[in-house]
Amino acid sequence: MTSGYTPRSKRQLDRHIKRKSTLTRRGFACIALDRPRDGVNVGHTLRAALGFSAHLVILGEKDPSINVRKLSTDPGRAYRHVPILEVDDIFDAMPNDCTPVAVELTDDAVDLSTFVHPERACYIFGPENGSVSPDILDKCAHVVKIPTTMSLNLGMTVNIVMYDRLAKSTRSRDS
Repeated sequence: MTSGYTPRSKRQLDRHIKRKSTLTRRGFACIALDRPRDGVNVGHTLRAALGFSAHLVILGEKDPSINVRKLSTDPGRAYRHVPILEVDDIFDAMPNDCTPVAVELTDDAVDLSTFVHPERACYIFGPENGSVSPDILDKCAHVVKIPTTMSLNLGMTVNIVMYDRLAKSTRSRDS
């Protein structure tokens, strides 16, 4: 004879199995700048972070003259909405279980147009007049490049990568 009683743990399990997630997107993205020197590009990066819903911006060894609260290229004042960490080592601030992806022009870099973005990624960009440091490149799971005939502005590069992530996540969700 059954009592009709279902243990609480069984009821909770059933509820969690049957309930669908209401999240529109899975995962997250953060942006890291390696040794940024120009406040204009930092402002463009913060604007991209806000516009493309990045969850964190990491500034590794930024120029001390850059004040993230006073950037003319960040009219939305992203620092009020997106956490910004100023650190010596980008990897000390990177979230756990996050895949580091360097964006750099190297011979073995994967073309962004064919790149499959990780669910949880931290995109690392080099300084305006330089490259992502070799130490950082060695620690990255992926290196991607934007197929272009010339070098791009840092702020523009951040926008292109973040848009590509958004477009591909939307496309795969709609399929």
